[in-house]
Amino acid sequence: MKSKIYHYMFQLPETVIVEKKDHVLHFYGPLGKNYINLNKADPRGLGAISLNSEKNQLELLSSCKSFFGLFQKLIENKIKGVTRGFLIYLKIVGIGYRASLNQNTLLLKLGYSHDLIYTIPSSIKVFLLDSTLICLFGLDKNQTTQIAAKIRNLRRPSAYKGKGIRLVNEKVLVKQGKKK
Repeated sequence: MKSKIYHYMFQLPETVIVEKKDHVLHFYGPLGKNYINLNKADPRGLGAISLNSEKNQLELLSSCKSFFGLFQKLIENKIKGVTRGFLIYLKIVGIGYRASLNQNTLLLKLGYSHDLIYTIPSSIKVFLLDSTLICLFGLDKNQTTQIAAKIRNLRRPSAYKGKGIRLVNEKVLVKQGKKK
């Protein structure tokens, strides 16, 4: 039985430069740089990548459909990251719940007997639009969403009152309380 080869050609923006050094694919753009370690992303060698610097194109070949889709999305996210970046907004809901920012640490008052301190990695930028709205900006989508999930887990939205930290566009289903 003959296996199908999946093929995709990325037309890179003029502002993005892609280099392949050893087993690492480096992406350079106006916002910064990022990389994909090909040994970690493709340990079994299911895909092939070729660069055409004259035409500013990146070609991806694979015989495994699921791996092909994953790798295609990884490359798209790296290109989007170095050109536009990724923004995630978190909203703090609850009376007395607030956040403040000191250099690279986020100080959160979330109704506990103590304040929570979260240290932000240097690759992520944090902005406070007001004391209850946190904005995270990063070049790597995976890392930015991971940091947002960790901050959200400090005080997940409660099931009965809806108080806590949530994504701005997240809908929290509030359960009905005890009936008398």
